[in-house]
Amino acid sequence: RMPLDVAELLLFTARVAERQPRVLQDEDLEAFMTFLVVFTGKPDFVHNPYLRAKMVDVLHHWVPPPNVTHPLVSKMANLFEFHEIGKKSLVANLLKLYVDIEFTGSNTQFYDKFNIRHHIGEMLEYLWSIPVHRANWKALANEQADGFYLKFVNMLVNDAIYLLDEGMKKLPEVRETLEAMDNIDMWNSQPPQEQSEREQQLRQSEDILRQDLLLANVHIDLMEYTTREITKAFLLPEMVERIATMLNYFLRFLVGPERKQLKVRNPEKYGWDPRKMLSQIMKIYMHLAVADEKVEGGNFGSSVARDGRSYSHELFLEAQTIAEKYGLLSVNENEYFASFIEKLQSQVAADAKEEEMLGEIPDEFLDPIQYTLMTDPVILPSSKMVMDRSTIQRHLLSDQTDPFNRSKLTPDMLLPEVELKKKIEQWLSDQRTK
Repeated sequence: RMPLDVAELLLFTARVAERQPRVLQDEDLEAFMTFLVVFTGKPDFVHNPYLRAKMVDVLHHWVPPPNVTHPLVSKMANLFEFHEIGKKSLVANLLKLYVDIEFTGSNTQFYDKFNIRHHIGEMLEYLWSIPVHRANWKALANEQADGFYLKFVNMLVNDAIYLLDEGMKKLPEVRETLEAMDNIDMWNSQPPQEQSEREQQLRQSEDILRQDLLLANVHIDLMEYTTREITKAFLLPEMVERIATMLNYFLRFLVGPERKQLKVRNPEKYGWDPRKMLSQIMKIYMHLAVADEKVEGGNFGSSVARDGRSYSHELFLEAQTIAEKYGLLSVNENEYFASFIEKLQSQVAADAKEEEMLGEIPDEFLDPIQYTLMTDPVILPSSKMVMDRSTIQRHLLSDQTDPFNRSKLTPDMLLPEVELKKKIEQWLSDQRTK
């Protein structure tokens, strides 16, 4: 109970200090900073992640506002930059809470997690601008690329897809109602009660849209600035296909035929800036493509091109045209994106040739969920089913159970199917030498 009481008191004083800075200006906050950083990352002492999120609320209030000159602002900036425990642990503890907050224990946990992650996302963006925190973040991401950090990336992607998907559904609804209201004669021909109900629904839709896009923007921002320097977890076999399909899905929304339905009057009112988001999505493609070129056997480009649901050569060309028209990218970035498009088309052609050469793939070589040729088959110990390692590991990031019988399953329990792998490799060799 004591950590919560202290957090509530600190939160109260932080809110007061926003109006009356002198409340905290002369206080020694070093010990309180230690308290907040330590307990944010200590689930053994504070079991409920919702209570740990209270610590983040305080820290979020303490983040110094940009372009403001005041002794308290300088004091807070120094606190985040030079506090010893904060330098070592704050980024790691925030990332850990981002993962742990999936379940808060409250009956509104589904919505709570997005609001809490919004605060965490804004704090992380601030910390990225501080060299010592950025260095620690990069070190953690590299050391834990196939462990904890991979879980963080998976949840980041899940949230981004959900939030943007919800926003894309609400934009046409808001647009339709606003256009109906513009037709005054038609609008006034409706019964007053129907008008009132539609106006109330519009206000609700606008609130949801504003919230979804606000949170989605934080997630896209985070992916855009971190992938300039952190890419290892994004390019792992169990994650790269998911990242590629997410980016293709977003690109289809932004430049595909449906984009006309996403235009609304005063888009800034909802935090909707499709050009900015398009430039960010294109930059994420490029950040990952550049990094993938340095990875032996890298398959980011092939994952993008093999996405049968959303990939389209025409969409990439349209994105390039829009980017050039509105100056969304630098000259070098435009040139690289054009070369990336060419590589994707080369991959499509190579895949078509490979598919024709291989012919019909034996059923025993196909992953039972993806229906694609397995490259690293593994046995699930409980159900005895065989799956490709990357497919089952991607499933286990969100759900650590056997998808066929729901028994507990973790990556270390997977058993390599050595004989089947040899048969697949031999079959591939035979088909290619025919």
